[in-house]
Amino acid sequence: MIACSILLDARSAGSGLPRRLAALRPLRQRRDLRVQVMLADDTKDPRLVRLTRGHNACLVTTEGTPLGDRLNMAAAHSQGQALLFPAQGRAIPAGWLKKSLTDIEQHSWDAVVLATASTSRLIQLWQRLRHQTPADTLCVSRTWFERIGGCDPALDTEAVPDLIERLRACHARITIVVA
Repeated sequence: MIACSILLDARSAGSGLPRRLAALRPLRQRRDLRVQVMLADDTKDPRLVRLTRGHNACLVTTEGTPLGDRLNMAAAHSQGQALLFPAQGRAIPAGWLKKSLTDIEQHSWDAVVLATASTSRLIQLWQRLRHQTPADTLCVSRTWFERIGGCDPALDTEAVPDLIERLRACHARITIVVA
């Protein structure tokens, strides 16, 4: 059984996609995590077939729609009980992922956000005053993802931050871990 599906997008990853897939190798190789990597592709780049095969990732072909729709398509083809939306250019600590998956599996939390500690205190205060969740790496249970209808298919770069805000609006139990 797959515990977590990591959802990536070829268009938004751009030329950094090979590095992102290589960075996920340690997570995929750990037997205690049971991770699946899904790559949504609307670029129709023939090199991606070989790239995903070499990194043991699943390629999901999508149309040229906004990011929210592409991520929903990848989630529909995934098997994980939890869905992980990694932030651009951020490594995913194996310890954080293991603890997040355990918390979600035991229903301690419905979603876990791994926030960057590099933001200034002023920005953190502003986000707290506006009740905004930092939109970095998100790990959400499939149940809650499906309950709120997934990502907004009309949104592009704001798809994951909007997903976090809709989870908060529906009173999902979200914890924020600062790395």
